[in-house]
Amino acid sequence: MEEKTEWMRNMFTALTSKQISRNKNFSLFASGWQKQVFRRFRIVCALQREAERLAQVPGSQCWVDHNSEGLQFHLDCPALRYSRVVPLQNYEWEWLGQQRGVREMLTSESLEGGTAN
Repeated sequence: MEEKTEWMRNMFTALTSKQISRNKNFSLFASGWQKQVFRRFRIVCALQREAERLAQVPGSQCWVDHNSEGLQFHLDCPALRYSRVVPLQNYEWEWLGQQRGVREMLTSESLEGGTAN
């Protein structure tokens, strides 16, 4: 299982650093673990874009829960009545936590006394 997780981490890292492209290597991502990693990559990139947009809306927040179910990433925007909870792998959170929109939301929460984990 650790071998699979490490392989998935490496593939995710290659995708996020643009060392590999699904368009150029379409057959590689057609099935199996590659397809799963690419699907997760798209979800995490969508979370990053949502966080960048929501960072501009007052009252928006994001946080991470480490609980018995694993890592849960929360996005919440009461002004837009928007809420999203997504389970993440540790390596996905490591990348997402370094992205601009997420960092802005986590920084503004800590300055306002919010709960950023």
